[in-house]
Amino acid sequence: MKVISISEIATFKISNDNKIKLMILKEKWKELFLELSENSSVIDFKENTIYVKGYNSVVKHYIFANKTKIIEKILENLEIKFEIEDMRIK
Repeated sequence: MKVISISEIATFKISNDNKIKLMILKEKWKELFLELSENSSVIDFKENTIYVKGYNSVVKHYIFANKTKIIEKILENLEIKFEIEDMRIK
């Protein structure tokens, strides 16, 4: 019988559940991008893509122009790693 730790179970569950990833990303968005989060929010995560709602055109343009840097910063600060390939702005 193989003994599995609780952290392994949690990591497995997170890696297979986009709803949990979405909750993590929403909190990270507020934590890492405080000023940006006042005019935008993470609204969905599916197929390794973050969907962000920008509330004005300036914010949408900033996110689009800097999406690679934003994704890198999020990935650096995740405690439990999962893949993020792209970011779409709505």
